[in-house]
This record gives sequence, structure tokens and C-alpha cells, in this order.
Amino acid sequence: LIFQVLENLIIHKDWRNFTLLYVKGHSLLRLGDLLKMGNDSYRYVVTLRELSGDNYREVLIDAKRNGYTNFVVDCPSRNLEQVLLHAQQVGMMAEEHSYIFLSPDIFTLDMDRYRYGGVNMTGFRLVALQNKDNEKLWNFTTTFNQETGKELEPDQFKTKLLLIHDAVEVISAAMKKLKDVKAEFLSCDSYKAWNYGSSLLNFMKTNKVVGLTRSLIFDGLGQRTDVTFDLLELTSAGNQSIGMWTNNKLKIDRPIVADAEITQEAALRNKTLKVLIAIAPPYGYLKLSHETLEGNDRYEGFTIDLIEKLSEILGFSYEFEVEQDYGSKTETGEWTGMALQLREDKADLAICDLTITAVRQSGIDFSTPFMTLGIGILYKEPSKQPPEMFSFMAVFSKEVWYYMMLIQLALGVTMIFVGRISHKEWQNPVPCIESPEELSNQFSFANSVWLIIGSVMQQGSEIAPIALAPRMITSVWWFFTMVMVASYVGTLVAFLTVEKNVLPFNTVEELYNSKSISYGAKKRGSTKQFFEESTNPVYQGMYKKMVAHNWLVEQNDIGVKKAETQQYAFFMESTSLEYWKERHCDLLQVGGLLDSKSYGIGMKKKSPFKKYIDDALLHLKENGEIEKLRNIWWKEKRGGGKCGEKRDEEQKQLGMKNMLGAFVVLGVGCLIGLFISIIDMLWGVFKRSVKYS
Repeated sequence: LIFQVLENLIIHKDWRNFTLLYVKGHSLLRLGDLLKMGNDSYRYVVTLRELSGDNYREVLIDAKRNGYTNFVVDCPSRNLEQVLLHAQQVGMMAEEHSYIFLSPDIFTLDMDRYRYGGVNMTGFRLVALQNKDNEKLWNFTTTFNQETGKELEPDQFKTKLLLIHDAVEVISAAMKKLKDVKAEFLSCDSYKAWNYGSSLLNFMKTNKVVGLTRSLIFDGLGQRTDVTFDLLELTSAGNQSIGMWTNNKLKIDRPIVADAEITQEAALRNKTLKVLIAIAPPYGYLKLSHETLEGNDRYEGFTIDLIEKLSEILGFSYEFEVEQDYGSKTETGEWTGMALQLREDKADLAICDLTITAVRQSGIDFSTPFMTLGIGILYKEPSKQPPEMFSFMAVFSKEVWYYMMLIQLALGVTMIFVGRISHKEWQNPVPCIESPEELSNQFSFANSVWLIIGSVMQQGSEIAPIALAPRMITSVWWFFTMVMVASYVGTLVAFLTVEKNVLPFNTVEELYNSKSISYGAKKRGSTKQFFEESTNPVYQGMYKKMVAHNWLVEQNDIGVKKAETQQYAFFMESTSLEYWKERHCDLLQVGGLLDSKSYGIGMKKKSPFKKYIDDALLHLKENGEIEKLRNIWWKEKRGGGKCGEKRDEEQKQLGMKNMLGAFVVLGVGCLIGLFISIIDMLWGVFKRSVKYS
């Protein structure tokens, strides 16, 4: 049954690849058939990962690095919270991630902290909570709370408790059909069965009982059949039923809100909303104009256009008010900025680069995320370094050069050996004497090495093998040198002309340990809060340095200017970082993202507009409108696209700095040759003087 449900659900979701996550020690039998979907007949890519110990982060980080986004999770109920928490901590609760949980207890947990990240989370529920007339469930809830002193809601009961209740119901219904039942003493050591046992089992199998987990029907083997349960999905509005498994079929009945239905929602039509914005490029600008502008016409930007799109769908009007303080909770528990105005009903919506955080979420509500991002490092592009003097040696690694030298020496010895044992290589040194006393062999060590070096340098040699064996070895060596020389020449130009950017740091840790580079973030915002509340000792140390040395800045543009003109690294959200990179070609992002988070539209708690704003945002996402707006304001307007395409550089001439190494090798080689010739001459003079003295 589990395999049938998962197979239908995976096909419906159109997953072409997915990862099975299971807790160590938990049975894999339920997932055995699911693994078969990786066979050629199914053509799915299935991977398996085991979660063990108390720390699942390493396995999840590895899955994230491999680009896995679709997961089927099979773990006991007690491990669910740990899996969810660790997945959120490693940034795997974003809108590109999807999960199917096998445990029917997944939606008995408090899911509020995960519902705004955009993650797609699907699970199962055996209880029919939609049926308001389910008296048995409500009576059980009341009785349970009275007996235990707890205050649980029906959707908070664990499946194990419900199944125990239903098991007692099945036994009770069967016992009622047995007549004159008498208790008997039975021993496990004897083969005597209880007289009423078989009858009790038959009644349990044939009775049709309705329990808390719906109809309890069993087949001849005692296995439960015709199981019915709901499929639930986590949305920003909470847990919502999207379908049902009944009669061994998956029925998806997710409500689809048509465009016409959205625009006719009475909650927003013809209303005028007060919308808070911030002057923060590219989300909000003051419009450049020769005329005096008033009202909403004074502003433009990504979020200005986004609100316009939402108003076209939902039929509301709006008035902008600028608020530069995004809002936070002070140590005294008081709210500030946008959050305060929303809480006090002084504004209806807040839209800017407003990050969804746990602190803000405790005071205000957020729409479904319209953008996912993380914290990156902005730094000026370092000046290009000229190639090293001996860069032509860097074409091959040291290991290849070492093996080349060893092979040449070994091949020289081999040629001497083969040349000596081949009779055709022994030649008459004096052709005019038919039978000389001695024969000569051209394969001395010097000649063998000279033949090998001549082949490598593509210059040839006067040494020519005569016998078959030396010719074969020489031919194979020529082929080897042809491949090596072609590889070398093909790569040499790049090593001589490419000027590398050498960054002073590549990771956060290296930046933290740097003595010459300062770093900072915006004084008010989630980026500073990330460092302030982090448990990572490196991030904690960086935050203390930022505060102590007054490296924090008031606005992003100040931080960008410092990064461009000073030895300063600026931490900012990746979307803003991309914006500034498009306009400042000498700036770049160093390393990856430090976290994963989202932007949403802020509104007061339990706002009546939330559902309609969420539906409209999803509609814009599906139509690609949000991505279009992003391309316009990031890459086209207000100087965008300046650095988007790399300009073709003029063909560079090879200057002396590029070729200096070759000149040095030539000069040193000539000097060594001259030195050897002088030694050779002196040695000859010495030998002659000894001979004639």
C-alpha cells in the first residue's frame, strides 16, 4: 500500500529524481519497492541517504551540495522535529525543496516556523478532521483531555494513540458477538488453544467497525484493507488538504483559484491600502523627473511594480509611505519601524527587501515568499597579476615533469640494452675492411638520450635505429611525444597570456583571520542580526569586531562605496549583491552564501488579506511575472546590464613579462653549455700535456 501511494504521488508531482532519507535502525522494508523505481523500466534517478546519530546536518549538507531537491523521508515520529530543524538550519527549507513524509504524525507538529519558507511538504493523516460531525473524535478528545489534564486539539493526537484506541474498538465489537465467553487458563508451553480464539479472530476479520481512523476492514490474513486517508500539504496559510487515498486510488482535489475568482474577492476589491516601502535600490527609488511629482508617482522600483501587479489582480488601490526602518524587537520588548506600524494598524502592507525572520514572524504575518536569497560577501575585484616567470612550466604538473624525466632515463637504458642484443645494430666501422676485428654499436647512453631528446624537441636526430626492436620502441616513443607535445603546445598560450585574479581571501574564515581587511554589514537588518544571533564562533567573533571597530554602515550604498574604494568586505543579501555587481564592474562576490532565507510582504497578524495576497503571488510566480520584473530592475533599468556581458578584450601581444622565462632558460642553457665546453677544453689540454711530458 505504501509503495502504491508513493508511486502515484511521485508520478503526480513529476519527480524525475528523488532521494530517500531514512533514520539508521528504522526498517527499510517499506522503501524496498520504492528503490525499484530507479530501474530502467521506471527511468527515475533514486538515491539513498542514511541519517544517523544526533546530527543529521552533514548528510543534509552533502545532499544540498549534490543538488538534491526532492526527498522521501521515512523516520519514526520522535525523529521528525530533528529532521525538520536540521534541514532548516542547513538551508533546505526553501521554495526549491520538496518533501514527502511517510510518518502520519508530521502534521501533528507545530509547522508555523517552516510554512513561510516556500518549501513544499506533503504528508498523510488517517483522521477525518474535515468532518465536523465526527462525534466519536470530539468525544474522545474531550474524554482524553479530562482524564490526562492536557489540552490537545484533535489534529495533535499521535497516530499510535489513535490506532490503539481503534484496536480496542475492534476487539470490543468482536467480543460483543461472542456468547457465553468463559475465561480459561492457558500455558505457552502447551499446544492447547483458547476455545473462543478462532471465533474471536473471525469476528474481528468480518466485522465492519468505524473508528477514529475511519473504516476498520480486514482481509482473511488479518491485514487492514480499504484504508482511507487524507493528503496534506504545508502552505503559508497552514496545513491544507490536497487530496485523498481511497479505494486504492489517489484523488487530488487541490482547489485551483482562477484569475477571475481572485479579482472578484470582496476582501480587497475597491479598498485603499496603505503600503510601506523603503528607498532601497532596486526595490524602491525616487523617480527622476523634471516635473514635480506627487503621491505614488514619486516612486518606482521592483516592489512598486510588484504591488501594481497585485492591485491589478485583486482590484485594490494603494498609497505609499516611506519607512526606512524595517522593524525589529528591542531588548525591552518594544517593536519599531514597519513592524510597529503594521501591529498598530497604521499600515496594511509592508513591501521591500523585508526578510522573513523568526523575530519578525512573532509580531507580524508574512505572505508567501516572492524571493529566495542568502548572505554573500561583496569585495572589489583584485588587480590582475602577470604570469609568473616560469609559467610555461605550469602547463604540466610537477608529477608529469618528474615522470617525463624518469621515462626518458629509463627509455635510454632500454635502448642501450635492445641495441646491444640486436645483431643488426653492430656495424662495421671501416667499410673498406671486409672482416674487421671489432664492430661498433651506435647506441651508447649519450646517443640514446640524444635520440630521445631530439624527439621531444621535434628536431630529429642523426641516430637512426636499424633493427626491428629498436625501431618499434622508437616508433612508440615518437607517438608518445606527439601526444605530449600537442597537449603542451595547445595549452601553452593560455598559461602565457592569462592574468589571474588573486583574491586575498576565499572563505569567511580567511576573512576573519585577515589582518588588513575590514568588513561589515548594514546596521539595521537581518544580515547584522544573523551575525549577532549566530552560535558559530567565527560569526560571533566577526560581529564583535564589526561593533568594536565601528565597521557597520547605515545604508547599502555606503557599504558598496567602501568595498569599492577601500580594503573592505561588505556582507549583504545576495539579491542586492547581484544588483550592485551589475552596476559596478570592479566588484564581485567572494565564496558562496552563508545562509538561506526569503523576502515576503509584511502584514498584521491574522490579516484578512493574507490568503488573497498569497494566491495572487503564486499566480504571478507561475506566469513568470516576478522573474520578468527582476530582470527589468536588475539588468535593464537604472544602469543595469553594464557588467552583464563580458566585453571581448583585444588580442594581447606577448610582452617581455610573458616570455621572460623562455629567455632565462635560453641564457642559462647557453651559459651551462659554454661552461662545459671550457671544462672539456681544459681536460683535453691536461691529457695532451700528460701524454707529451
